[in-house]
Amino acid sequence: MTDGTNNGSAPTLADRMRLDVDRRWLFAIAGVIWTAVGVLLLTYAVTWLRPVSVPLEIELTVAGLAVAAVFVRFVFHGIVRKNITRIQAGPARASAFSFQGWKSYVITVFMIGLGITLRHSSLPKPALAVMYMGIGIALLLTSLLYHRHLFVNWRHTGE
Repeated sequence: MTDGTNNGSAPTLADRMRLDVDRRWLFAIAGVIWTAVGVLLLTYAVTWLRPVSVPLEIELTVAGLAVAAVFVRFVFHGIVRKNITRIQAGPARASAFSFQGWKSYVITVFMIGLGITLRHSSLPKPALAVMYMGIGIALLLTSLLYHRHLFVNWRHTGE
């Protein structure tokens, strides 16, 4: 762990740009980002389902809920638990970007690229709405774990 300086010399550009925050804020950052992305994906899904007939909209919504259940159980819950454990075991102050591990950033970039590609593909928007809805709901639900940790940590420290 360094004190933010380069062996007594002037701080480097990387040292000056490092945005360290109290570990508890990492829960807030992660929770807000996961919530915001979930809302964004749900907004796309709702927009794409708007012109669909009601019976089909109900079927697609049920399919989206099924996708959400799979993503919560088998993907996002594990990622969030791992991130929470890593944050709790980390230093009291850490980079604001350390709310997730570096491998997760690679996956995030891939998923953003995949989302952009799918949105601009010829796939029917109602079909895409099922995936977007499922992933959006899963992100929203698992973001609650980050929010819960933030509030529990704040309550226990009395701040």
